Amino acid sequence: MYFMMICTWEPKDEKEVRTRNVGWKWPEEVKVISEYYDLQGRRTIYVIKTEDPKGLIAARAAWIDVMKFEIFPVYPLGITKKQLET
Repeated sequence: MYFMMICTWEPKDEKEVRTRNVGWKWPEEVKVISEYYDLQGRRTIYVIKTEDPKGLIAARAAWIDVMKFEIFPVYPLGITKKQLET
């Protein structure tokens, strides 16, 4: 199943987020399909795939004290759907 994960943080946490991100790895259960950094700052957007909801929980665990998360299921359409099928 595919999910959109939008992560935001406060300006005061910018340095902490950058520091943690250097050594952080996604859980094995989660495959990152695409990722984006909002050029206006303090937000990243991911499309991920996981069959196990535990992967979503694990992905948030290290960040919950400095980030807010919006996570919701998505379904690929058009060109994106074709690209993911190959």
